[in-house]
Amino acid sequence: MPRHSGHHRHHRRRHRHHNGHHGHHRRRVRFKHRERNFIAAVCSMIVIVTLCTALAEPSWFYVKCGGCRLQKNVYIQNTTLGAHQFFYVGFFEEFYTTQGDHQVTHYIYHNGAKADATLIDCVTPKAVLVLRCCIALTFLAIVFSFLGFTLDLYGPTGRTPKLIRRYGFGSILTVLICVTINGLCFYVTEMLVELQRNTRTHPGMATAVRFSVSFYLIAVAGAVSVIAVACSLLRRYPPHEDSRRDSRLLDDFDGMYAGMPPLPANVPPPPAYSP
Repeated sequence: MPRHSGHHRHHRRRHRHHNGHHGHHRRRVRFKHRERNFIAAVCSMIVIVTLCTALAEPSWFYVKCGGCRLQKNVYIQNTTLGAHQFFYVGFFEEFYTTQGDHQVTHYIYHNGAKADATLIDCVTPKAVLVLRCCIALTFLAIVFSFLGFTLDLYGPTGRTPKLIRRYGFGSILTVLICVTINGLCFYVTEMLVELQRNTRTHPGMATAVRFSVSFYLIAVAGAVSVIAVACSLLRRYPPHEDSRRDSRLLDDFDGMYAGMPPLPANVPPPPAYSP
């Protein structure tokens, strides 16, 4: 008989430990689910797709009635410039002409072996450097957006990831980068306008440099990132103290049931109530 009672005590201890382990797992899964932010994750995914499209889109600037042209289209002077033309390392050739009493510098940019990879009077060395900075910043914005998407989707409960997720640091950095990219694009247009005015075929021809699809896609990505930041900051999360109190209550609840002996199978019903 003592061996039998010791076996029952050992079984109850194992049952209590088993219930406590599963209770801790349930609490961790429940708290992790409450930390997720699916709306912010969807916004971050839209930002990633938009930024990738901006890089793949072959139209970032539109140059009209200036000296910019491709090698194979010598007589077509309305040209679009995209990020794909500046991914690879190229080199410049310079030559000079005289218009009236001043000298004009012309730039030929070779960025590949194909004929359409040669840009004549389209960009300057400084403009190419700034455009490559825009490309690098776009990739950096994709990385930060993917970081925010991962944290919002899985909702890790560590102190540092939780702080980054709740305050939307990934989306905030993406917004700042998008604003910086658009600011650099304004600076590039100033350089392109000056180059087109100096290299236009007719002195009285009106030149124009306009933003095209990729520029507006970057702006849309920044706007959606602002929505993601708002979703992170306005979402109500459970306080840390409440989560610890709930954990202690669940521990006591699981321990109470684990320590109770099993009820007998044949329990007679209670007597009928009589006033």
